[in-house]
Amino acid sequence: MTDEEARALNDDILSCTRCRLSLGRTHAVPGEGPVPARILLVGEAPGESEDRSGRPFAGRAGAILNRLLASIGLSRNEVFITSILKCRPPKNRDPKGDEIASCKPYLDRQIALLRPCIIVPMGRFSAAVIMGQFGVAAGRISEIHGQPFRAEAPHGPVILFPVYHPAVVTHNPPLRGDLEEDFRRLKEILESISPA
Repeated sequence: MTDEEARALNDDILSCTRCRLSLGRTHAVPGEGPVPARILLVGEAPGESEDRSGRPFAGRAGAILNRLLASIGLSRNEVFITSILKCRPPKNRDPKGDEIASCKPYLDRQIALLRPCIIVPMGRFSAAVIMGQFGVAAGRISEIHGQPFRAEAPHGPVILFPVYHPAVVTHNPPLRGDLEEDFRRLKEILESISPA
């Protein structure tokens, strides 16, 4: 049943025309990973590489994310990776409110289907949307990154763990250390909630 639901959801995303972004996309990018998934990583929106390939985090930010995951003993196939928006905004501009509103029901369905223990919003937009959805007061990403926030999802308790977006390393290299530390902390949290 879960596989069927996942396929139906992906099909809905791939054929979506709810907002203007569908007009300019090459591919919608539903996301990928195991179903269910203990860890859900949520970016902002697909970029050029993702739009071309249909895969999340396929470009430089994806290579950085792969290294961060490997540094804590995880591979991409052990986590589910998606974004708030499933289509690329023109020239990678910031998502608009109506685009987020149109796309968010897909993320809600993904969360219900994946039943994650930890949701990792990557970057300021993702953090604002995810934290807001769960009613968790949050400040700027520079203030909240690397901190766990407990929340209740429809499937049960969940930990929200915002981090800087992996792309931050390319345009603000001094934040690499903070991002690496965020992932070390993520590993500690995972170990603390793993069954003995």
